[in-house]
Amino acid sequence: MDRHRLLLVAASQEIADIRRDAASLSDLASELMAFCPEGAKRSALIRMQAFDLLIQRLDGLSELSAALGAGVPVETALHGLLLVDQRRRLSADPRALPHPSSSDGSVLLFD
Repeated sequence: MDRHRLLLVAASQEIADIRRDAASLSDLASELMAFCPEGAKRSALIRMQAFDLLIQRLDGLSELSAALGAGVPVETALHGLLLVDQRRRLSADPRALPHPSSSDGSVLLFD
């Protein structure tokens, strides 16, 4: 196996380790929700969903790196990503670029 593929496999393993740590932090945050004031729980639950998305993104990167390291063609490996937004960003799809918003001073009339 060439050096680039070995690096991709090692990166996949590293990302999988980071994912496990993120999942552990998510579990801890869930446990701490028991101590969250009632008035703040809804907001906290919504923000905790970011952990789930982070874990899904890390899963995708780990699987993509593993596939590329195993010699799977790039397009096939990208197609295996479950998160469509992540697939677009990683495939350099121009539709993945952020849309202008009114917060940046521009007005979006048609999308």
